[in-house]
Amino acid sequence: MILDILEFSSFPPPTDPVSLNQQPFPQKIWQSWKDDSEDPTERTVGFPHKWRMVNPQHRYERITDDNCNAYVRDRFPVDISQVFTSLTDPILKADLLRYLVMMLEGGVWADIDVLPHQPISSWVPERYQNAVNLVVGVENDKHKRPIWPGSPYSIQLAQYTILAKPNHPAIVTLVDHVTKNLARLFETKKPSDRVTFAEVMSTTGPFAFTEVMMDYFTEVTGTKHTGDELDGITEPQLIGDVLVLPIDSFGWLPQEHQHEAGDPSILVEHLFIGSWRAEHLG
Repeated sequence: MILDILEFSSFPPPTDPVSLNQQPFPQKIWQSWKDDSEDPTERTVGFPHKWRMVNPQHRYERITDDNCNAYVRDRFPVDISQVFTSLTDPILKADLLRYLVMMLEGGVWADIDVLPHQPISSWVPERYQNAVNLVVGVENDKHKRPIWPGSPYSIQLAQYTILAKPNHPAIVTLVDHVTKNLARLFETKKPSDRVTFAEVMSTTGPFAFTEVMMDYFTEVTGTKHTGDELDGITEPQLIGDVLVLPIDSFGWLPQEHQHEAGDPSILVEHLFIGSWRAEHLG
């Protein structure tokens, strides 16, 4: 069914980066979870409140399992909404949701296990204020070695935290890429087949996200990007209209870090709870 739908897909035309430069980042914070409880898990007590407290001028919104279908049906063409509502795997659905929200609404997407350390207003250095339309961070860096077997990339970009302006061309491409990945995946699956960890990562997850971003970097610079050029960066790097942050900005871990806790370069902390992994082996 997904393949039939995608033949008539009507993704919006992306906004030109020059036009996006003239628009501010939306002051919105987006999260999703099973429900709208104030403290979603024992490990994330106070996290949603901290997002609102650190960013008082931003609107906070959480999309839940019960209302996500309605959200997508109300805001997207039927071809896209049917793809989304047909998904039964929670993590595939959550990944597609984040990309749809960033494409349509912009602002900040943060997974429920992400804790803010610095206000969103400080994420883009002043020297880049009029040149950045999308902010992503390095999650993992293999120092010029493949990030996963057979991969042409040596870094993995984080998709658990994204700052975007609506209709950014890379995010529009990402939505198109992910929905086509889903169609190919389910061509090979029986209804009773489980989706593996590797399939999640490459279909909707960080591998797919990294692939699209590397292709975008290559397109806007005319130079092939593999992640090697971002190896070990300690300062934000502007590639086209995308600001790429060093690993400690979004991917800081207390046990593996370049900066001590409290350093202003640490913008968010991700707990990597990964509650979905137990159901996706392989």
